[in-house]
Amino acid sequence: MIGQEHRNVTILVETPRGRTAAASVSPSLPYESFVEHVWEAAMKRDSPLDTRKRSRIDEDYKRRNVRRNAFAVCDGKVVSRDNFHSLFSRNAQMQTVSLRLRLRGGIDRQNRVGSKFGGGGVSSTQNAERERKERLKQLALESIELSKDPYLMKNHLGTYECKLCLTLHTNEANYLAHTQGKKHQAGLAKRAHMEKLREKELGQALIGQVVTQIKPAAVVRKVRIGRPAYQVYKSRDPETNQRCLSFELNYPEIDSDVQPRHRFMSAYEQRVDTPPDRRFQYLLFAADPYETVAFKIPNEPIDKGEGRFVTHWDSEDKKFILTLYFMDPEDEKAEPEPK
Repeated sequence: MIGQEHRNVTILVETPRGRTAAASVSPSLPYESFVEHVWEAAMKRDSPLDTRKRSRIDEDYKRRNVRRNAFAVCDGKVVSRDNFHSLFSRNAQMQTVSLRLRLRGGIDRQNRVGSKFGGGGVSSTQNAERERKERLKQLALESIELSKDPYLMKNHLGTYECKLCLTLHTNEANYLAHTQGKKHQAGLAKRAHMEKLREKELGQALIGQVVTQIKPAAVVRKVRIGRPAYQVYKSRDPETNQRCLSFELNYPEIDSDVQPRHRFMSAYEQRVDTPPDRRFQYLLFAADPYETVAFKIPNEPIDKGEGRFVTHWDSEDKKFILTLYFMDPEDEKAEPEPK
């Protein structure tokens, strides 16, 4: 302390850069204002040009930081809120106040114990995880045979796929690291659980049942002997004037236990006449060992009334007769619509 003049007291301040500055402080100031005055004097001494160019926002920000971080030291003791008034007493000797800043912020990893200088500090969590995966990869390469892995597949691009997890991998080592991960292990556990449940259900279904091995019936291919002889008659009903078609097919070599069958086929169902013509339909007759024959008839409604659609099989003469009538257009118009 240099001296006491009226109300203000001049204090010598040692700046953080080792220089000496003079601060004029009033004894009636509170502790925060005292620290701000000392800080302003030290900052003007260390960097006078920068202090003049500071904006008001920067000044307010630095003052808020001063209240948090700055503290004064006198004679090796910290000047606290309780004892800083002793600097203004008349009996105080010439003393120099040093201004210090508290260290704030993150941990200094580079200068920690056990780290190499300039090496970037102790390994982080990400580096530790990367090293752990590398160790698991090397261990898997020594203990696992990829040729016996049912989930490994090499695609046409040269990369590897995991059929269980549906993931892509650039090389075998990357796939082995994946097999040691949480996703693959969870998939294996789920697959094992599903197989266990499936075996349990299958075992319950087979309780009390006799399992026999059934051989599939051999398909017997019969030799076709050609088309049957046929005749087609066209006529009209003298009473209703309806058109009539009658088909007679001879099957002299037909098997004794076989009876000819017939069916109608639309133009879009067959593959012989292309392109299909919707104006016609097909009437098919089939009987072993003869070939199936088809007749192309008009695609018009057929009268299914009594005596209008008749089939007859003569087992002695081996002759099959089918007679059908087409509906009259007037009857077709008069027929009520189906509900």
